[in-house]
This record gives sequence, C-alpha cells and structure tokens, in this order.
Amino acid sequence: MSFWPCCCWPGRSWAPGPGRGPGRGCAANSCAFCWLWSFYSCVASWLTTSWPRREMCSPWGLFPDVWRERRTIMRSRPPPHLGLLLSIIVVLAGAVRADEPPEEALVYGVSLDVNSEDNSLKPYLERVSRLVSLRDDPPFSGAGLRRRMEADLELFHKALRSRGYYAAATKGAVETGDKPAKVEIQVEAGPLYTLEAVNIEEITPEISTDSPSLWPAERAAQAAGLALGSPALADDVLKGEGTVALGRQREGYPLARVTDRVVVVDHSRKTMKVTYKLESGSRATFGSLRVTGLAEVKESYVLAMRPWQEGELYDERQLREFRRRLSETRLFATLDLAPDTAVDESGRVPIVLVVTEGPPRTISGGLSYGTDQGPGATGRWEHRNFLGGGETLRVEAVGALTQQALTGQFRKPYFLDPRQTLTGTARLAREDQEAYTGYTNEVGVGIERQLSDAWRVTGGVVLDYDRLTWPDDDNDTLHDQSLVGLPFQVVRDTSNSPLDPTTGTRAALGLTPLAGLVSETTTAFLVADLTGSVYQAIWEDRVVLAGRARLSSLLGADLGHVPPNRRLYAGGGGSVRGFGHQRIGPLASDGDPLGGRSAAEIGAELRIRITESIGLVPFLEGGTVGTDPWPTVSESVRWGAGLGVRYHTGFGPIRADIGVPLNPRKDDDSFQVYISLGQAF
Repeated sequence: MSFWPCCCWPGRSWAPGPGRGPGRGCAANSCAFCWLWSFYSCVASWLTTSWPRREMCSPWGLFPDVWRERRTIMRSRPPPHLGLLLSIIVVLAGAVRADEPPEEALVYGVSLDVNSEDNSLKPYLERVSRLVSLRDDPPFSGAGLRRRMEADLELFHKALRSRGYYAAATKGAVETGDKPAKVEIQVEAGPLYTLEAVNIEEITPEISTDSPSLWPAERAAQAAGLALGSPALADDVLKGEGTVALGRQREGYPLARVTDRVVVVDHSRKTMKVTYKLESGSRATFGSLRVTGLAEVKESYVLAMRPWQEGELYDERQLREFRRRLSETRLFATLDLAPDTAVDESGRVPIVLVVTEGPPRTISGGLSYGTDQGPGATGRWEHRNFLGGGETLRVEAVGALTQQALTGQFRKPYFLDPRQTLTGTARLAREDQEAYTGYTNEVGVGIERQLSDAWRVTGGVVLDYDRLTWPDDDNDTLHDQSLVGLPFQVVRDTSNSPLDPTTGTRAALGLTPLAGLVSETTTAFLVADLTGSVYQAIWEDRVVLAGRARLSSLLGADLGHVPPNRRLYAGGGGSVRGFGHQRIGPLASDGDPLGGRSAAEIGAELRIRITESIGLVPFLEGGTVGTDPWPTVSESVRWGAGLGVRYHTGFGPIRADIGVPLNPRKDDDSFQVYISLGQAF
C-alpha cells in the first residue's frame, strides 16, 4: 500500500490508496506536494537498489561483509542531503501556489437598507461593516458568509447604540444560489434616545463613601460637558468622564479621578441617565518641582519656565502650559510631567518631571532660484542650548549671484523676565543688486517681549557701516556711510503655521529712526512700515484664500540723503511677482532702480490642494513706488499675475511660481520664475 500525503487548500481531502498516482489523493489532482513525494520515492528507490551494482567499484568491495552491512543501512533511509533539497522545493512550490487566487471563493455583493431620518447612519454603518471591508477577501462557503453577516448584525447593534439608537432592530439574509451571492441587511434605527439626567457623586477625605455628595443636576451636566435633552451618544458620555476629572483638577484637586460610571437606559421614556463616581482627593497647592534626566540643560533654566509659584492653588492648566514651553525649546526627546501620587502634610503636591534630552544641534540648508536673482543656496547651523540655559546660536550663510552674506543670531530666553528674550545679530554681506553694489556690515542688540499668545513687541539698537555705490553715480564710487538706528516693532500673529498658514492673520508695524553720516553728510530719517496678511479656508484646508497688503514711508530726508540700501523698493518674489527684483518704481538713465520714499503693495492668491502633495496657486499682485513720503494716485501701479505649483512636504511646501507683468515697461522681462521653500506670504 502506498500512502500519499497532500498539502492542498483548506477544506480539500486526501486519501491513501494502493497504486494511486501523484495527486490522485487531492480534490484538484494538482497538489505540488503529491508530485514531489512521488519524485522523492522514485529517486530514493533508485539509489537504494543501485548500491549493490556498485559493490566492486567501491572500497567496500574488498570487504563484502562490511559492504553488505553498509548497503542495508543505505536501504533503510535516503541520502541525507536529498531531504533538505526537496524541502526547499516544497516551500518554493507552496509559495507559488499561494499566489494563485482561491478557486472556491464565494464572491458576494452587499445591500444595506437603513430606515432612519439620520442620513449619516448608512455611511457610518458601512464603515464598521466587515462584509464591506472584507468584500475583496470572500469566504469559501455559504456558512462563512453567514458568519460574517451575523458578526455585522452584532456590530451594527453596538454602533447604533453608540449613536443613541437603543431600540434598533436588524435582520439579514444570505442567498448563495446566484453568482455572485447576495447579502441583504435591513436596519430599523428606531427612535433617538436623549440624555435625561447627569449625576455626579463625589467622595473626598471629608465625605464618607457611604454618603457621597450629590452635585446639583445643572452643575453636574456642565461639569461633564453634556447638555440635557441632547442625543445620548456613547462618545460624549465617555468624554464626560475625563471632563469631570479634569475640571476638578483645575480647581485644586490634583488626584481627582472618576472611579466608576453607571448608565441607565429607560426604554419606556427613550432616555438615558448617567452617574459618575468621583473621588476628588485632597485639595492642594503646588509643591516643589523635581526634575530628573537633565544632562546638558541647566536645571535653573527648566525651573524658570514654570508658569506657577510654590504655594499657588494647583491647576492642571499650569502643567499643560509648562509642557508646551518645554516642547517649544526642542531640547527634549521625551517629557513626562505629572503631580506626585500623594499630597504631603502641608497640603502641597510635588510635581515630578522626567525628561530625556535630544540633540541640541541642527544643520540645515536650502536652494532657491529666480530669473531676476539667479540661483541661490543657504546653509544654517543652529545650537539650541549654547550656554546650557536654552540659548540659541544660529549661523547662516547665503550664497547667490546678487548677494553673499554671513549672519549670526543669538537669543537668550527668560532674560530678566519669563516673557523676555535678549537678542543679538551680526551680519556681513557683499551686495550686487541693480540698485547698488558694495559691502554692508550690521550689528544689533535688542529685547523681545511676548505680551500674549498673539502679541509681541521688539526694540533695540543697531549700528550700520556700509560702503556702497549709488544708482545715480556714473563713476561707481564707493560711498562710506555710518548709521545708528533704534528699531521698534509690534507684531500680532494668529496664523496656524509659519510656512503654510490656512487660517488666521498677521500684522506688523515697524518704526526705525536712523541718523548718521552718509558720504560725509549728516542725515536723519524715519522708516515706517505696515504689513498685514489674512488667511481663510474656503473648503476645509484644501482651498485657502490668502491676501496681503503693505504700506511703507520714509520721512525726514530727501531721497539723495538716504543710502540706497535704506530706500524703499517693490518687485520680485517677496513683493510683486512678474516683475524683476526691485524693478517697480523710478529708474535711473541706465535702467537701474532708484528706489523711493514710499511704497504700497497688495496681493491675493488662491491656494488649491489637488492631491495630498500637489497644489495649484493662481495669484494677482500690484505695487507702486514713489518719490514722495506717501503714495499718491498719480503713481502708476504695476500689476503682475501668474500661476504657481506647490509640492507639500512634512516640513512645508516647495513652491514654483511663474509670473508675468500685466502692464510692463519696455525694459521689463516678459516673465519671471521663482522657486523656494514656503508660501509666498
């Protein structure tokens, strides 16, 4: 009798039988293992019966008795390497077989009928349905299909209860006679149950567990964030549990927690009652802050970021603000902040902070291109903990055809006040603009103060020493100029992203008085600059309307007494696209920009997300530059329009814009191309 094992698909049969050939034991007569087993048996039989014929050709021929014993051993098992070889073949054959689609899969269609006034129920049930989600992986039998349907009916009951339908009825049927098979499910949602009452039973060290304090109904509902008479949604009830505990933690109870939740559904009244069991613990004030895990960051810097003082009444919102401040430093890879597990005898709760420091240094770079300024590259090195107290030192190098610059910036947070930052800047540059060429050198120091989440003010002093050629100087003589300035700026920013905002506004007012020597002539003037932008999502975040405006004025000196790098210009990638860099406004006889004493700009663009990573941006912008301190209607406004492409990445969009001037002058180019990181404004 021969015995043929079979590795067929689940559900197929195999059977031993005398004289059966390969594959006859399986239903499909195509099992790869049966063929391999037959091949294995034939080879093994040939090898074992061939050994006697090689008797005289082997070294064992000199010792027949020994060879006879060896031959017996060889007949009892096949050669040792053959099993390994055939095992590999079986695995490979099984892998090939597994790629083939199941021949007996029961393809089916699903019909879902939901009787409810809520049109969102059917899509909701389709999202939780296993019949729908596994439709491309059908079962092998009608019984398997019925099990899927029964599982869906149970899922639908749970899903409907979570949406407030506690009297829902479901039924289903499976028809396997046709191909494809049919599954029909009918859902009667029934009435929507509402929230009738919310109770909170509170236990504190002063209140016995046998007689907990019962909150007033209105206070309890408000504390849970629930509205009486609203739909009895399971998610809202679950969220209410956390809301109750969080609210108590904001009232001075650091260890408050909900220990139990009792839900009673009244089917006769079609209502729900919820009772939360609240253990508030003792009321406490902030105790000491225990910090572990610091290596390079000074503990004094971490302590200075605390938004509370020891002895103040505990409030969970203070911990949340502290966590935000720590995260914004980008110095910590992990943060674990929580009150201790017990209140001490003095009524204070210690705060425990466990951190893991992350790398404080960052190297970054970028590329840009504009037809008006050519290619450019930027490299940046940053240290966010330069002196151990969260100080930031940033060095940036810019290389382009029109500018080569090296800039250093230093920022020391919590300078004399938690809301203040000491800033310092130094910049060396070689300029090769159409309006001027030469060298600029600038150093400055200032203080930035955060008034609120949206408002901040900055002020300081700046020293400026430059050697530049002037656009109206035919000899290209380098003019020395030394200026002292007192820059002041007020900024309001409610936008949701620095590189790709979709909501909010930005506004800034800058005033910078400057005085000094320009070509051995004393001068003094004031530069005022007002800018603003607004972002409004029209269709979620996929279509955003953005607009901006700028109004600048230079007061106190004639244009001839103002250095060219301090004059006002318009045109280019950050101004009016379609025109060359600084090309809007008065021009010298050789066509170089002269700059002006006033400038005004306006622009709008529609940011459209085509896919998750690709977007289109049509835009329209206009600007003017005049020789008077204030823009006048007599000054011609230059308009530019165009279309841009955005490639959205995790760190911000990469933009490529092409703009054309709508009312160009004879020397203006017919189009401009701009490529850089981030939105235009």
